[in-house]
This record gives sequence, structure tokens and C-alpha cells, in this order.
Amino acid sequence: TMPTLKAGTDYAIYVCTDRSVRADASFSAPSGYTTSTSRQIGGFHYALANLNVDSTPNINAYSLWDLKWRPACADPRGMVLVAGAFWADIYLLGVNHITAGTSAAGQTIADGSSPPKVPIAFGGTGSTSYSSLTWWEANEVLAANGKRAPCYREFSALAYGVTEAQSVGSDPATTQHQSSYTSKWGIEQASGVMWIWGSELGGPYASAGWVNDTIGRGQDYNIPNAAVFGGLWASAASSGSRCSAWLYAPSYSYNTIGARGVCDHVR
Repeated sequence: TMPTLKAGTDYAIYVCTDRSVRADASFSAPSGYTTSTSRQIGGFHYALANLNVDSTPNINAYSLWDLKWRPACADPRGMVLVAGAFWADIYLLGVNHITAGTSAAGQTIADGSSPPKVPIAFGGTGSTSYSSLTWWEANEVLAANGKRAPCYREFSALAYGVTEAQSVGSDPATTQHQSSYTSKWGIEQASGVMWIWGSELGGPYASAGWVNDTIGRGQDYNIPNAAVFGGLWASAASSGSRCSAWLYAPSYSYNTIGARGVCDHVR
């Protein structure tokens, strides 16, 4: 039994004590049932568009998961399996990740001008926000959700299939479908929209010496740069699935840099 599907929505699949199998947007129990009369066995994402085929909403086949084939994080919503190797968030990190999850459509994109909420695990109250979105803070948010920032090879894989060397031209502000910026796997705004923080550090940012660059949590000696991937909305020629820049300190924060989570595959 299928409900009327809404684009940009995650659905859980349940088996129920009346022997029905049904999908529902609720991740606790399907409508008309309880946790004692149903069991969640899997789910999928009903995408804003049909991958790179057309703009018709469709079930993203790469988002299908079950009890033994799923992302390693606790919350499987809004993720796709990339090349059978790892899971990645469909959408850029949003400000309200505590309630919406790290990957949801129609959310305000978290960046230096619109920082995300501080996770409960890292001292947040559920309503307090960071004052910036540094490499440190982006990684805290993702870690609190059982995810990590992608490394360069993971980003290059998850963004594969976008139209290369193009950018959207202006700040999109929200997580959405933008034609030609979707990867093969259905990952939205994958390049040419926002830089995203990568997991890697490389190359000295400053001359050798101790620097106060960890936002009050110790010092770094010969601090390396933090990588950003994908390109931003105003850099068409350089944007793409293998675009990277290694020139920002981890403490840097700006409205052009966001985040996207990835995690391991469980099978």
C-alpha cells in the first residue's frame, strides 16, 4: 500500500500485523497503526526530480534501504548509496538539522551567514546556533549525526554526473532541485552551487609556529589548510565534480561554504 507521494519526502516501509506492507512518511508508525502493530523494515526517498532524466518527481532507486542494506548512521533519511561504496546526503546541510536531519528538501542552507544549530551532543540546547560555520563546526554537526565530511575521492564520486564547468550564478539560499547540478546518484546541488567543507587538511596555512586557530580548543602547530570542494555559484569555469581548493584555514567561515554528510555502507 502506497500513500500519495510528495516530492522531496522520505518514506519508511512497514510490515504490519494484518499482513500488509505499506509505506508512510512517518518514521515511527504508519497511519492507523502503532509501534506494536507494525515494524519498520526499510525506506526510500521520493526525489524532487528523476535523477538527470527530467524534472518529474520519482523514487530514487539509490536511496532504497532495508535493515541490512543501509547507511551506518542511525538516521537513513535523505541519503543515497554512491557506487555501491558509501552513502551521501542528497541535500546540503540545513540550519535546522536537529529536527529535519542533515539532508532535507526546502531547508535554509547552513553557511557562514546562516549558521546551523549546535548539536545537543556538543553542548547545544536545541535552539542555540553557532555564530559561524567553520570546518570545525561543520564536522561537529556531521559527527553528532553519525556522519563525516567527504574526502576528495568521495566527493568526486558523489558529484559524478553533474554538468561540469557551470555554476548557478546566485546564492540559492535553500536546498532544492536545480537542473544540471544533480549527480548521477540524485545528489542535489552537488557542484557549482556552494563550496562544501572536505574532511582533509593539506599544505601549511601559515609559517611554522603555534597558532590560535581552533576556536579556543588548543593550538595548532604549522596549521594546514582545510579543503573545500565543488565550486560556488559564481565560479562557472572552475566548478565541477573534481573541483577543489586548499587555501582556507579551518577557522574560516563565509556564506559561500556549506557542508554535506557521508557515512559508511552496512550490508
